[in-house]
Amino acid sequence: MSAATARGDYTPGEHNNWGRWGEDDRRGTANLIEPAAVVAAAGLVSTGRVFCLAHAIGRPDAPHSVVRDAPRHYFTATGTDSVAGHPAAPATAPGFDFNDDAIDMPLQGSTQWDGLAHVQTQDTLYNGFWAGTVTATGSKAVSIDHLRASFVGRGVLLDVARHLGVDGLVPGFRIEPALLDEVEAAQGVRVGAGDLLLIRTGHMRNWADLRTAGDREAFEHTPVPGLTGNCVPWLHERDVAALASDTRCVEVIPSGDPDGRPAPLHVGCLVDLGLTLGELWALDELAADCAADGRYAFLLVAPPLNIAEAVGSPLNPIAIK
Repeated sequence: MSAATARGDYTPGEHNNWGRWGEDDRRGTANLIEPAAVVAAAGLVSTGRVFCLAHAIGRPDAPHSVVRDAPRHYFTATGTDSVAGHPAAPATAPGFDFNDDAIDMPLQGSTQWDGLAHVQTQDTLYNGFWAGTVTATGSKAVSIDHLRASFVGRGVLLDVARHLGVDGLVPGFRIEPALLDEVEAAQGVRVGAGDLLLIRTGHMRNWADLRTAGDREAFEHTPVPGLTGNCVPWLHERDVAALASDTRCVEVIPSGDPDGRPAPLHVGCLVDLGLTLGELWALDELAADCAADGRYAFLLVAPPLNIAEAVGSPLNPIAIK
């Protein structure tokens, strides 16, 4: 057995996809997005309205994960260097110079996907791979680049906050399966196999009111509204391909799990189901448009960056209606 195929000791819960697409599968529920589903999703485009679902990267007031370093955008060559005749200005040809910039950031520091190797339990990753396959040189078994051509399909937004008549759910609000069913019925949409499910809580609206690093640190450690671990069977039964939300962790914090399990939604989705999670998505503009025209399904284009052996990825998800 090679290091990249070594197995852990964890036994998954009742609701799991281990072995469903083979013992060597590294894509999980992304397998549910079949070509016919992509064609059908493209047929949802009727107006050509395009919505960016990502927060800005590198702007000082942009939402980011405070438990990780904030993204840093900086320039390595500028027009001012060229105009001033600075020795650092790139000299290529008379009358021709260029500007260059760079980003230094955690891959899960802004709008992002948690890859299937982001979480392990009892030294085990999705599909039984051993957690020791993730080393300082990369994730050798389950990595985000296996999903580089994934997450293009039917997106469905469940606007929980709007359904409950609030701008944002209170910190720690618990979203249970019955509420998901209720929002579906009210919106006239049903989440089905291969869908990319977006949950709007309105939680990140609070970020705009936070001006100091101390306030943002406090915001990061306050309770978070989100899905409970009880939603894992619901997601499994519906065959959801991926799940994203406008919070920093998708699941409710604190979890309040009756069995005392830490992060039961993360373990249930990433490890048991192989279901990729998206965090810190910007959903307000899309939600307002869905409420205006009554259409909560759309084409969603949201592949991760093709980063070799990474466990997560920033992205710029695009919804098209």
